[in-house]
Amino acid sequence: MKRTLTLLSLGLMLSAPVAFAQKPMDQANEKAVQITQGPNITNITGNSATINWTTNSAGANHVRYRVAGSNSAWKSAYATGGGTSHSLQLTGLEPGKTYEWQILTRDGDLRTAGQFQSAATAAGTAPDVNANGGAAPATQPGSVDTSGGKVPLYRSANSNGNMHLYTTNAAEQNSNGFHAEGTTGYLLSGQGSGTVPLYRMTGSNGDTFLTQASNERSAMQAHGYRDDGIVGYIASSQAPGTQPLYRLSSPDGSGHFYTTASSEKSQFQSQGWKDEGIVGYIWQ
Repeated sequence: MKRTLTLLSLGLMLSAPVAFAQKPMDQANEKAVQITQGPNITNITGNSATINWTTNSAGANHVRYRVAGSNSAWKSAYATGGGTSHSLQLTGLEPGKTYEWQILTRDGDLRTAGQFQSAATAAGTAPDVNANGGAAPATQPGSVDTSGGKVPLYRSANSNGNMHLYTTNAAEQNSNGFHAEGTTGYLLSGQGSGTVPLYRMTGSNGDTFLTQASNERSAMQAHGYRDDGIVGYIASSQAPGTQPLYRLSSPDGSGHFYTTASSEKSQFQSQGWKDEGIVGYIWQ
């Protein structure tokens, strides 16, 4: 009996490393996973669609999506496991809407993102979308691939003019006490070479914070700002047809202002607003 217990204990000890090796992928490995094919959006109807992609090694199966430019809560599509071939169904769509989606790592960081249009009717269908678009077209140094199309970045202000809203959703311009002030410039609706995602954060006071920096994004979340996701794609360096998007913060740091006009920048600085540099470069 004693010999039997000894052998059983030894067997459990030997099996422990195997069980340990099957634990979920750690953060460092997950960040090293790269998409090798896709993403592609297929089987698009007015109510659902399927997103497919392939990775070079096992990774998370997690996608979140919502109507592009809206403040609605993100919906999630998730599958347990984590192989190299990924396919998730996006359900609960509304016909004739543009949807933004994000593929996330296991720890919630953004892997890639894009948009697609649902079919015009619930029973209708829409063409498949190659969100990656294949290899990026060759561009000259300092140029940017703008084949994804542009969307306006609208600016609105509250009644006091001390708080500003920035959005690519035209219907949002005159909401929650804000009134439209026009267009600041244009962003790309899809990512091209030479561009990076521009994230929007919203404070409890209605302040809009725009950034391409993941560390700033995390810092604002820690200060209670809501993550609104990607509003578009901004050039990371000066390119033909672009101009700097300047960011300023109010004297007490509770508000942020964005402009491409040097005259507006100087006007706000004369009122005590702090120059926080250039966020990126947007199109005229």
